[in-house]
Amino acid sequence: MFGVFIGEHENKIDAKGRLSIPADFRRELEDGDPKWEPGKNASMLLVYGDHRRSHVEVMKITDMRDVYTKITRMPRGSIKRRDMERLYFQQALTATVDETGRIVLSARVRDKLGLDGTAMVVGNGSTFEIWKPETYAANDLSNLRDEDGYDPDLDPSVYLPGDDGDV
Repeated sequence: MFGVFIGEHENKIDAKGRLSIPADFRRELEDGDPKWEPGKNASMLLVYGDHRRSHVEVMKITDMRDVYTKITRMPRGSIKRRDMERLYFQQALTATVDETGRIVLSARVRDKLGLDGTAMVVGNGSTFEIWKPETYAANDLSNLRDEDGYDPDLDPSVYLPGDDGDV
């Protein structure tokens, strides 16, 4: 629709761990899956991470290729590269949208997030996130650090760059 994932959606998770993906998100996933064709189901990457993540980041297949390229440019053996490899290659899994627009969240992912009955599916621009509703509601912006004069009490739109690139 817009070329990005936007909006907040609270969706049910059934007993088999199936979660409905919003229709406009499915179109974006299809666009981001080079193997997708009409009549087929789109695939994506679910990055669940470790204790530092309280949500699942969902990425398009084409975006994962870009992440892979960036990681391979990092110095071999560096701690940062090893941490990125662990996050995106080990603490992740692929998923495919089924014919009814749902994906299966593994028991491991559901248990990690504490998902039971519902999940928040939240657009985040080039990715979207899956949260436990209570965790998402509690995840306000109060923990943001004051960087470059950021004021969390202002409407964030004031920080959009102008046409000249300046904020």
